[in-house]
Amino acid sequence: MKIRSVTLFAASGDMRSVRERIANLGSMLSFHIESMFLSESVWSTRVALPPLGEQESPMERASQLLDLNVVNYVSIGQVEDTHPALNEAAEVAENGLYVSINMRSIDRVKSIENVLRKACEKNPSNGSRICVNMGGNMVTPYFPSACNLHGEEGLAISLLYPSLLRHKHLSQFQDILAEVYASTEKVGLKLSERLGINYYGIDVSLSPWMEESVAEIVEFASGVRIPLPGTFSTIREINSLIGNAVKTAGIKATGYNEVMLPVAEDNFLKERVAAGEVKLRDLVHLASACVSGVDMAVVSDNAPSRVVEGVLKDLFEISMLKGRATGLRMIFAPAEPGETVKLSFFGWTPVISL
Repeated sequence: MKIRSVTLFAASGDMRSVRERIANLGSMLSFHIESMFLSESVWSTRVALPPLGEQESPMERASQLLDLNVVNYVSIGQVEDTHPALNEAAEVAENGLYVSINMRSIDRVKSIENVLRKACEKNPSNGSRICVNMGGNMVTPYFPSACNLHGEEGLAISLLYPSLLRHKHLSQFQDILAEVYASTEKVGLKLSERLGINYYGIDVSLSPWMEESVAEIVEFASGVRIPLPGTFSTIREINSLIGNAVKTAGIKATGYNEVMLPVAEDNFLKERVAAGEVKLRDLVHLASACVSGVDMAVVSDNAPSRVVEGVLKDLFEISMLKGRATGLRMIFAPAEPGETVKLSFFGWTPVISL
């Protein structure tokens, strides 16, 4: 098990003073990670800012943080779908920073589609740094969704633990998860205490990274290949076990806390997409059961707007039905279904069929 991220949440204020405070917190975080002998366990450190005001320029905020090197990744926060400078979100992603768009209305799908396509024009990998949030706000350490909605400085953690569940039966999940969550909370509490900031909790979502596949866990547990019948109910059962483990461990959870299926981050899922067994429509349907049904999915830049807008609309309505937030990362590439594209450190990723 690894700590996927320790995410710092910066408070609002004058950007010069905010930058200085982030630099100070980031340095302190690195020191304490090393002093607590966590260097091998912590995969990344990150910082997320509060939402942008209507009159605040996304690129102006980003420009103050471009050369910040005390953490691995920086999110400028969340931009409303009605923001007058919404298009700048694409430029933020192009410059290597992260940003999320808060989709409040189904009427904004065209504007959002345009931003997502624009972000990928120079390099499809840029699309990994911009996402669309739907169905309300929550504090999560996961990027690009991370945003300081509390206002005060804080810290949250995400995990990477599929290896602990590989080839395990569902009956074994809850005890394994409760132990992992409890031990991680001790780390989070100690770090936040040493930094003198709030502890916001752990997003205990089951997320993959390449060979540490969540899709493989789902298939083993269900006994069927994704997305055949039985997939949906198995994901729901795993989500229930995650929730039960949180209660058993008595920890503070924050964020999504569900199964995640980001295509470009899961080698097993990549194989199913490359074979044409998992299509874009399947990921949309699975969003009813897992938070990121459509995440890190590469589509052809020739994909019709009616399809892209349809995905946004369907996910928006799914989030309404679920009564909780969900998200989307759709990456546009100059390739056709069946072909593969290179996405920076995500590696070769298949273009998904519609």
